[in-house]
Amino acid sequence: MVTALVSWTEKLKDFIKVFRIPLAAAINFIALLLITLIALLIRLYPLIAYGPSLRAYDTFIQFEAARFIEEHGLKEFLTAIDYMVWYPWGRRWNVLYIGVPLTGALIHKLLALLGYEVDLLSVVVVIPAIFGSLTVIWIYLIAKELKSSRAGLFAAFLAAVSPGLIQRTLVGFYDNEAIGIFLIFLTLYLFIMAYKRESAILAALSGITLGLLGWTWGLYRYIVDLLALFIIVLWILGKLDDKVALTYTIATPITLGLIAILPRNYGILLRADGLLALLALFIIIINYLASFIGEALPGGKREAYRYILAVGLTGMIILTIYLYATGQLITLGGKFLSVINPALRNALPTFSSVSENQPASWGTIFFGAFAIIIFAPIAINYALEKRDPDSIMLLLIMLTGFYFAASISRFIVVAAPILAIPAGIAIDYILDPFTIALRKEWILHPIRPVRLLTGELRLPRSEAVVAYMIIGMVLLLSLYNGVIAIKGFSSYDISSDELKVFEYLKLYAKPTDVVLSWWDYGYRLRAYANVTTLADNGTNNSTQMGIVGAMLILPDNESIKLLRAYNVKWIVVYTVDLFKAIWMIRIAEKYAPQYNITEEKYFDKEKSVYKRPFFDSLLWKLLAYGEEPSTVSNWLRVIAEESLRQNPSGLIPSQLVYFKQIIAGDQVKLYKVIYRDEVIPPQPVKGGNETIEERAQIEASISYKSVFLTSSEDILQLMLREEFLMVKE
Repeated sequence: MVTALVSWTEKLKDFIKVFRIPLAAAINFIALLLITLIALLIRLYPLIAYGPSLRAYDTFIQFEAARFIEEHGLKEFLTAIDYMVWYPWGRRWNVLYIGVPLTGALIHKLLALLGYEVDLLSVVVVIPAIFGSLTVIWIYLIAKELKSSRAGLFAAFLAAVSPGLIQRTLVGFYDNEAIGIFLIFLTLYLFIMAYKRESAILAALSGITLGLLGWTWGLYRYIVDLLALFIIVLWILGKLDDKVALTYTIATPITLGLIAILPRNYGILLRADGLLALLALFIIIINYLASFIGEALPGGKREAYRYILAVGLTGMIILTIYLYATGQLITLGGKFLSVINPALRNALPTFSSVSENQPASWGTIFFGAFAIIIFAPIAINYALEKRDPDSIMLLLIMLTGFYFAASISRFIVVAAPILAIPAGIAIDYILDPFTIALRKEWILHPIRPVRLLTGELRLPRSEAVVAYMIIGMVLLLSLYNGVIAIKGFSSYDISSDELKVFEYLKLYAKPTDVVLSWWDYGYRLRAYANVTTLADNGTNNSTQMGIVGAMLILPDNESIKLLRAYNVKWIVVYTVDLFKAIWMIRIAEKYAPQYNITEEKYFDKEKSVYKRPFFDSLLWKLLAYGEEPSTVSNWLRVIAEESLRQNPSGLIPSQLVYFKQIIAGDQVKLYKVIYRDEVIPPQPVKGGNETIEERAQIEASISYKSVFLTSSEDILQLMLREEFLMVKE
C-alpha cells in the first residue's frame, strides 16, 4: 500500500512537471479547491436533506421581485406599485435593492437559453450556497496578498466553516447577503490588487463591483466608508502614496455614480456616507496640490498645506451650512447611525424590535466566529510590526469588524469572514518560526557545536510538530462547529400550523382581502397566501406600523373601529407575538400616539411583565380564546404580574363578538373578522342570502384537510401563486 502511494505521488509530480506548475502552487490550488468544495457541501446540506425551500422572511419578497422582473421586465419593476402590500397605500417595487432579484432572474433566463428547464425557485434557493462558497476564494486571495498563500488557506477554511457566514449563505437564504457578501470581498481584493499592481483597470473594476454592491445591499456603506477611512488614516500617518491615491481616485467616482442611479440610493452624494467618500477624494486632491505648490513656496509642502486647508475647509464649511440650511444635506439613516452609536437605538423601536438588530452578546459573537475570534487579535501585533498600507488596511478591517459585530448581532455575518482574514494571517504568523524549524532553515548555524556555543542546544522540530497539531485540532473543531451549526440551521422555519393558515387563505380568501398580522409575517402572507397585507418586513411606513400595533393592543371593541376603517377581513396571530407585544406597544406609542397606548400603561419595566390592561387587548383575546387554563397559566408565568397568575381561567375569553376562529394551531391562529352593527341588523353577504354570521359558520364547518407538506414538489406548489400581482397604474 505504501509502495502504491509513493507511486501515485511520483505520478502526480510527473504530471505537474509536464505543465510546469510549481509543486507548492499545485498543492495550494488543490487545498483551496477542497476548502471551496467543503464550503459548498455544508451550504447545500438543507437542500440534500429536505428539498428546496425559502427560509427566514425577507427571502420571499426577493423571490417575488425576481418573478416580477422575469415576467414584466426591469423597466416595469422600477416604476410599478404593488397595491397588495401596505394597504391602502401600496409600495413601489423600486424601494428594493435590485441586485438579488435581478441576479436570480438573469441566471434563470441564462439556464433556459442553454436548454436547462429549471424552475425559478430551484435556481434562487441554490444561489446563496454558490456565491457563499465562492466567497472563500476571494478571502483566500486577500489574505494571500496581505501575508502569504498559507495565510490565505487558513483564512479561507475558517470562513468556509464559520456559522456566522454559513447562516446567511446556505440554500434558501435568498436575500441581500447572498450576493452582497461575495461582492464585498471581491471589491476588497480588487482594490488591494489595484494599488499593489498599480493597475487602473483593476481600480475601475473595484469601483464597478462596489457600485454593484450598492445595488444589492445597504451594507455598501460599510465598504464605501472603510475605504474612505483607509485614505484618511494613511494621510494622517503620512503614508498616502501615489499608488493608493490613484486607485481610490479611479474607483470612487465610478462607485458613487453607479450607486446614485438606483432609486433606492437617490441622494447619496449629499448623505453622510457619500460625503465621507468625497472628503477622502478632497484629501487626495489637496495632497497633490500641496506637493505641486510647495515647490514654489519657501516653506515647502507644509506651507502649501496651510494655505490650501484654510481655503478648502472654509469653502467646505460654507457649502455644508448652505446645504443644511436649504434642507439638501441628508443625514445617515437612523438605523445606520444606531449601529455606529448603539445608545441611539432606544429611539428606534421599529429597528430595535428585531432581535438581530440588538447588540451582540459574547455567546453570539463566539458562536458565529468561533476560532476566528481567538486568532484575529493576534494579527494586530503583525500589523503594528509592518506598518505599511496593507497592515493599516488589516487593522481597519479588524477594528471595524470587532466593533460592529459587538454593536449589532446581524453584523456577525460579515464580521466572521472579515475577521477570518486576520485570523488566517495570525495563524501563519504564529507558525512562521516553527515552519523554519521544520524546514531546517534555522536562523543560527546548522552545525551543532556552533549552536551549543550560542546556547541553542537543538532545533525545536518537536515543538513545531506540536504547534501544527494544536492548530490542526482547532481547525478540526471549527469544522465540527460548522457542521453542527448547519444541522441547526437546516430545518424549515415554517411550521405545519403556518402552512395550514396560508393554504386556507389561499383557498378561501381573495387576493384583495386585507389580512392583519404583525409586520414580521407580511412577506410570507403576501407570497404564500396571496392576500393583501397592512405591513411587512420592509418597515418603510412607521405610522402604519404604529397603527397595526394599535389594532392588536387596543381592546377588541375599540380595535374593531380601526379594522373596519382598513377593511380588514382576516387576522393571523402567533403565540410568539406575546413576547413581541412590547414592541407593538412601543411602536404604537411613538408612531400612533393618538390611540393613547403607552408602555407605562401596559408594561412593568422593572419586572418585565405586562400589566392588567394588556389582557384586555385584541392580541391577548385572540391568542387565549379556546386555550386550556394550563396553557394560559404557563404563558402568564412568564409574561404577567404575580396578581394575575392566580386565576388564569379568568383571563380566557368565553366568547368573541367580532371574530370567528377558523384555525387554532399551537403556534398560529387564524380568525375571520365579523363586523356587527348595534343599530342595523346583520346584512346579507353580497352575492348570497345568508347573513355574515351564517356564512362564518358555513366556512368554519368546512372539512379542512391537513396541508403539512413534506415533498419538495408540494412545497413548490404552495409557494407559487396562480396570480402574481395586481398592479394599479
